[in-house]
Amino acid sequence: MLIEFECSGGYAGLQLSYHADTDELPGKVRDELLSLVKEAGVFDMKPDRLPPEPTAYPDALHYRLSLSEGGREISLSLSDAAVPGPLRPLLLRLQELALQEQGE
Repeated sequence: MLIEFECSGGYAGLQLSYHADTDELPGKVRDELLSLVKEAGVFDMKPDRLPPEPTAYPDALHYRLSLSEGGREISLSLSDAAVPGPLRPLLLRLQELALQEQGE
């Protein structure tokens, strides 16, 4: 699975990105990400049916997530205030991986 993740905004003007092919990741990280994607039901989400971004939350983090695997593709763009509960663990883990990569 190809993963493209970006996180930006917040009070500190955060700019993070993480791009990976799960086939090239260590087994533990690969399995964790694939499990989080499955648990969140990402490929079943309808981007046009996600909650609207609240306008009264100007310092929210904004996420962009694109996944592709075996002919399936999805791209999501949403703010922290509009993240569906099942998607939050995946976004937080990708944010951690982006921070780790940035620190290297």
